[in-house]
Amino acid sequence: MNKLVIQLMTTAAMREIEIATLVVSDFISANGELNELFIIDAERAYNGRERPILFSHDDLKQSIEQYITLLKAERVLASPLKSYLGLCPTALFIVNPETFKPFGVQKRGTKAGGAVNYAPYTLNRYVDELITNAGLSDIGIKRKSLTRLYVIEAFKSDITIKDICLTSGLSVDTIMKVLAMDLEQYSPLVQWWNKRERAKEARIDRMKKIRQWTFRD
Repeated sequence: MNKLVIQLMTTAAMREIEIATLVVSDFISANGELNELFIIDAERAYNGRERPILFSHDDLKQSIEQYITLLKAERVLASPLKSYLGLCPTALFIVNPETFKPFGVQKRGTKAGGAVNYAPYTLNRYVDELITNAGLSDIGIKRKSLTRLYVIEAFKSDITIKDICLTSGLSVDTIMKVLAMDLEQYSPLVQWWNKRERAKEARIDRMKKIRQWTFRD
């Protein structure tokens, strides 16, 4: 479960507020198939702009499948219906492994005009603890570093700047600044996360196929 949250940030460029508001139907279709792509709406997107989210990374898909198996075994988010693999389609998908209750979002004052503002405080603390327990905070790795890692790995995998902008929600300027940083800062994170070297050509070929399928005009 810990792995899934980090993977959503490093392989799907998702932010904490987005992860905390994911629901079952974002991952699973009514007929029980796993979604490889969904559009996060503007209301839930961290910057207020909808964008495509890819769940097609092999390791991410495996983690999602394992997570769903765990939910069903523990009867968490269960529904009496057979659709959506027996899970409630509107239930928040990501739960705290200690309580098996959704992380959700918490009130954070009000916006201009009086609307309530929300933030994923509980999930933020959870991710911070994962980073600290892995010894990564000692070398300056923070939550934002996980999004930067997505940018770096996507670029190394021959994904175009335009496509990285589309899937991450970041501007070209921000992406260029990330790529201009010292990549050595992220090498301990890469080693901890992957635990093995991926073959460059296989990675490039896989991502090219994803790009051709997803961003075809």
